[in-house]
Amino acid sequence: MKFKILVVLLILVLVAVPLLGGCAPKPETGPAPTDEAKEEPKDDRTWNLQFATFWPANDFQVADGHMVWAKEIEKRTNGKVTFTFHPANALLGANEIYQGVADGAADLGTTCPAYTPGMFPVTEAFELPIFKNDNALVASMTMWEAYKTMDLLQKEYDDVKVLMFWATGPGDVMTKAPANKLEDLANWQIRTVGGTFPTMKALGATPVSMPMSDSYLALDSGLLQGILAPTDTLKGFKLAEVVSYVTKTPFLYNIVFMKVMNLDTWNSFPPDIQKVFDDVCEEYVEMYGKLRTDHTEGGLQYGIKEHNIQVINLSPEEEARWRKQIEPVVDAWIEKTNKAGLPGNDIVNKAKEIDAKMSQKYGSYGK
Repeated sequence: MKFKILVVLLILVLVAVPLLGGCAPKPETGPAPTDEAKEEPKDDRTWNLQFATFWPANDFQVADGHMVWAKEIEKRTNGKVTFTFHPANALLGANEIYQGVADGAADLGTTCPAYTPGMFPVTEAFELPIFKNDNALVASMTMWEAYKTMDLLQKEYDDVKVLMFWATGPGDVMTKAPANKLEDLANWQIRTVGGTFPTMKALGATPVSMPMSDSYLALDSGLLQGILAPTDTLKGFKLAEVVSYVTKTPFLYNIVFMKVMNLDTWNSFPPDIQKVFDDVCEEYVEMYGKLRTDHTEGGLQYGIKEHNIQVINLSPEEEARWRKQIEPVVDAWIEKTNKAGLPGNDIVNKAKEIDAKMSQKYGSYGK
């Protein structure tokens, strides 16, 4: 009897154990992750960037260049990046803009490397009288290609983010009295800048370095007798009011411009915003070059029609005299650069090589 009872109890235990196990709660695994849960957190940051420039607000370089460029950035970033403009040296002076951007006084700015003499020795090569200088488009594309392919140029700007370079292309001697021959320049105070400084000195003038924004008053007061510059300034900087003659000298002049950004500002952007800046700037080097080419001719025509500016074309014999006078300028620059530990001859040869390439590609623009 006891044996039967034990058998029954054993059977009951064997039956109950799996039943009890089946009632044990299963570990909670939760719902399967959705695609939304895997996405990175949305970046809702916005930036309003302080943009410093020496050009006046009504000059084409601001109205048709910088502001159009800025609107394109705003559009492609869906309004995440906007700009507050400080034209006409309102935030930083022309010769303060580069360092001011590097130090964070402005987020970005546009100015000339030549406004801080000696700071950019390799860049000076692109302002020497060594180029065909067909137009501002060629000069702009030459400088941009040089920056992208020459380590020595890149090192000169390693404390900022370079957004783009462009250049004036040809410039002319614009004076209060006629400059028909070399002797007319003797002892005249002529505003010039950067690599064109030794060029004007070689021609017998007294070069005076000053920002373009100071030139009107200097000419109006008689401090200067002339200026070496592109003819868009006749309208943009109102120089047609204070000069009377334009002597065509495209072989004398080219000035480089830069658009640079503070590195902390640049590094605050996510990769997609940085890509927008890189893409737009790559496109706008050519756009700026075409803009300057168009306005150089437009400024000259404005001066002729609205202020009776007289244009002087040098005879072939007289132009040859001017060219002969400036021949030593390039050799002197190479010697100075070599002494500073830089390969001056290689830099000049590379600049000429890129200029020839860009002249072939873009030299016919505007003709």
